[in-house]
Amino acid sequence: MRCDVFCRVVDNLGDAAVCWRLARQLAAEHGWHPRLWIDTPDVLRTLVPGTRPGRMHQGVRIEHWRDQDIRLTAMPPAQVPEVVIAAFACDLPEGYRQAMRSAQVVWLNLEYLSAEAWVEAHHGLPSPKPQGGVEHFFFPGFSVSSGGLLREAELLARRDAFCADPWARQAFLSGLGITPQPGDRWASLFCYPSAPVSTMLEALTRDTSGGRWRVLVPAGVDIGPLRQALRDALITPIPFLPQREYDRLLWSCDLNWVRGEDSLVRALWSGRPFLWQAYPQQEDAHLAKLQALIEQWVGVAKPAPVAAQDWRGAMQAWNRGLAAGDVLSEAMPALLRSLPALQDAARRWSQVQGQHPDLASRLVAFVGERL
Repeated sequence: MRCDVFCRVVDNLGDAAVCWRLARQLAAEHGWHPRLWIDTPDVLRTLVPGTRPGRMHQGVRIEHWRDQDIRLTAMPPAQVPEVVIAAFACDLPEGYRQAMRSAQVVWLNLEYLSAEAWVEAHHGLPSPKPQGGVEHFFFPGFSVSSGGLLREAELLARRDAFCADPWARQAFLSGLGITPQPGDRWASLFCYPSAPVSTMLEALTRDTSGGRWRVLVPAGVDIGPLRQALRDALITPIPFLPQREYDRLLWSCDLNWVRGEDSLVRALWSGRPFLWQAYPQQEDAHLAKLQALIEQWVGVAKPAPVAAQDWRGAMQAWNRGLAAGDVLSEAMPALLRSLPALQDAARRWSQVQGQHPDLASRLVAFVGERL
């Protein structure tokens, strides 16, 4: 099956990350022949070293998407693949659209992830176009009636092997130039600039429920305002990690702060407690997505009621931005006390969701029903 995936990079990293994961999985696990058309290939190279426009990488051909590329503006209908995926509602080139009208093609609009209830009702709906062709909406989600979540076939086994190896975390951290000390507790921090990081770090400094906290901060997260935490060895800058190494970072930590879509899904599959920062939107529109995720996770993970309330309070405070102040200061100690219960719940969530078909498998089945 030939497939073109179109990606315009809007959120810097997440859009490219999702599109690459999907294209790679379609090639590796389903035998498809995908091309990934991406307008900012340098972003992809950061996530997946070795990718270059015009070359194959792990079964995926990478192409630099330029608006005036004659390969797209004057594409013969016979060269249009059987499946066309426009990620996150990006507009396809007009010449390419014209060629699609004369070809038998399944056209999908891969939407953003949401746990909101309306996703089930909209997933898979057709959208006939006046000029010809039918676009179908494909919504990632958490229920069996949605498009599912990206998850490679070997991901959970790879995670479990890492977590079962008593030396794996130490070897991984040593590879980053970090010397773990007995009793250290580890967290990773990946957030937007609006996150109330200083308040969170103060809470970690005051936490006496266990060993000292050490927070690993990948390059790209602004640590300028956190110089005191740097001097106190509370935070440790690390390089920006490729996708597979980022998984190992999540597995190595006792608590992960993540943002957007791609790192959220990887944190969910890590089986570790996490706090998520939704992409801030005008008029706090993102808070509905936050609340939906909270209710979905609690419903599946089933933490003890106190732990659920502590996690819910910390998630809501973390997403209130720099104005969180005293609210987050009060929520953090409760969250840290509930970490053991949240750890059990996080593993339970991944076990339950891991029994459901992944997004790529659902997409392949969806296409098969229409060709």
